[in-house]
Amino acid sequence: MKRWLWVLLAAVLVPCAVSAKMRMNDFAYGVRVQLPKGTAIAAMDLPGQVYRDAFRKDLDDMRVFNATGEPVPHMIRYARTRNAEPPWRSLAFFPVSDPPTSATGSYRIHVRTGPDGAIVRIDPQLTPSPSQAVRTYLIDLSPLRRSLARLRLEWTPSEKNWTATVGVDASDDLAAWTPVQSRVTIADIRYGGRRLLRNVIELDRTAKRYLRLRQLDSGPAIHPVRILGRIHPEGRKAIRAVRKVKGKSLPDSLGIFEYRTAGAFPVDRVNLIFDQANSMAEALLESRGDANGNWKKRARGLFYRIDLDGTSLVSDPLSVSMTMDRDWRLTVDDPESTIGRGIPRLEISYRPHDLFFIARGSGPFTIAFGSARAKPLKVNVAALFEGIGRRHEQGIERWVTPERAKIVLGGPQRLSPEPQPLPTRRIVLWSILLIGVLVVAAMALHLARRMIR
Repeated sequence: MKRWLWVLLAAVLVPCAVSAKMRMNDFAYGVRVQLPKGTAIAAMDLPGQVYRDAFRKDLDDMRVFNATGEPVPHMIRYARTRNAEPPWRSLAFFPVSDPPTSATGSYRIHVRTGPDGAIVRIDPQLTPSPSQAVRTYLIDLSPLRRSLARLRLEWTPSEKNWTATVGVDASDDLAAWTPVQSRVTIADIRYGGRRLLRNVIELDRTAKRYLRLRQLDSGPAIHPVRILGRIHPEGRKAIRAVRKVKGKSLPDSLGIFEYRTAGAFPVDRVNLIFDQANSMAEALLESRGDANGNWKKRARGLFYRIDLDGTSLVSDPLSVSMTMDRDWRLTVDDPESTIGRGIPRLEISYRPHDLFFIARGSGPFTIAFGSARAKPLKVNVAALFEGIGRRHEQGIERWVTPERAKIVLGGPQRLSPEPQPLPTRRIVLWSILLIGVLVVAAMALHLARRMIR
């Protein structure tokens, strides 16, 4: 009897103790990447297909395999830049009247400059009189010695609402000018206790010493009291990505729209995009992780698009707590009078991830993703990568680009959860316990019968 019990126990428990090894075909899809010779650690932007087809929100259903199908250590982390966003710096600027132009069309300005090229003063005959409306300003970039990314204008608040159209040109000699922002609208509008302020001007990259800010419209002249500049951020790349999602209206619910993102993106900013000019919406945005979950409030605010003189003023994105929910719902207050019959698009913004892996074995390597079977990795490879990064400040990783084409590995069926297996171990243990009870009962019955005799 005892020998039979041990045989049964071994036959059932030993197979249960062997864990299945994840292979490439256990994942739905993959992308391939070729590495240059001598690569020790490869780094890349996480392919967008991973967000779209991942089964797990934490992206733990992803592995990296070499050419022989062997998994190699990897990790993902939010994309970084080497330096933080540069601060705003106050710039020297000079109002000038509009002088006549020469036959060649050059802008005649007489200035005095110092040895380093900085503007010292403008000749008195070209400075505006108190009665003149100033519509042009010279901005001195000489102290920066870096390309300027954007300007910010500050002015004394006024009770009147206004908009203005301006252009920005760049020059090294104050004679030949190149546009760096041909046309942009700035505005200061108040209504209903809210303020619509547009005072930042994006600039094309330029290394020239001077900027010229010109008011292009014929409306009241703007009067900046301060002009600030921000240089381009340093680093390899930007750390944000933006996607636009089309929505659909609910048949019996006016002003309610639903959206489904194409993947589990780590969203932390949202906005609305209106295709029809002069639209606005006071609206609530909610999201949920699955079709049967409860809606969670993410943001509420004013979204708008105002078109003026060929330029669109659009609302800034709203920050939300980071979420990887795929389903979103928009509820618009008074939709008929604010957005008409159009369906606004949802703009989601997120911090993308970078992928790092150790190039062990031969290539090509395959980034495999999308598996209902995959479990989170228990090995903390992040400590390895962070340790290497501290020893080599410049990093020893080599940045590569994966192939664009997605390949099919195990197919979309790998995204469907497998049926829950029978609790074999529990069944066996209960069976052993029951058999033990029956054996003890049989022995007790046998002993009782012998005692009666």
